[in-house]
Amino acid sequence: MHDTAQEIRQRQDEILKAMGNIRRMRRGTLTHQTYPDRAHRKEGQGAVGPYGLWQGTVAGKRFGKRVSGVEAQDIEEGIARRHAFGALAEEYVALSCSLAALEQGQAPASEEALKKGL
Repeated sequence: MHDTAQEIRQRQDEILKAMGNIRRMRRGTLTHQTYPDRAHRKEGQGAVGPYGLWQGTVAGKRFGKRVSGVEAQDIEEGIARRHAFGALAEEYVALSCSLAALEQGQAPASEEALKKGL
């Protein structure tokens, strides 16, 4: 836990810099599907996968797209970057709340909960 307002501000600056370095992100999830029965139906000639299936929601509308192996790897990396960005944002919010409480002379909420036995 950060003890001083200066340490909190320094960590906030580090987070903002890290967030600024994330340039490309992707929404959604990526799953891999295989169809082993297809090879049997096509007498060994059917492609069985794995196929990448990228799905998600943008502006309330769902999307889904089959993607190739190379494209699937790029999408997986983009999704991982988006999750990392979200984790950084959550940490920044927690630090901001701690800073506000510290500047008002209050203990951060997590310390108050510990004192109350919650």
